[in-house]
Amino acid sequence: MNKTTAILLTVIATLSFIIGTTVQSKAQNKSFAGIVPFMSSSDRLGFFDQTSGKVYMYDNNFSECVFVGQIQSLGQAIQVVSKS
Repeated sequence: MNKTTAILLTVIATLSFIIGTTVQSKAQNKSFAGIVPFMSSSDRLGFFDQTSGKVYMYDNNFSECVFVGQIQSLGQAIQVVSKS
């Protein structure tokens, strides 16, 4: 393998890596990164937003958000933001 081929392969590999990270970061912007889904003991679907500390609980049909709470710190009670 000559020097030109080695340099060309290195440039291609570097560009592939840069394009891959750009696509991945765009995908994270459009997804729900930092959102953790969970089920309560009453079979309600909940989501915890790690960036804001908010908890969202949905009804049994997953059609309406019935509770939004805010966690200030672990071990403390969840403060009610809205409830339906």
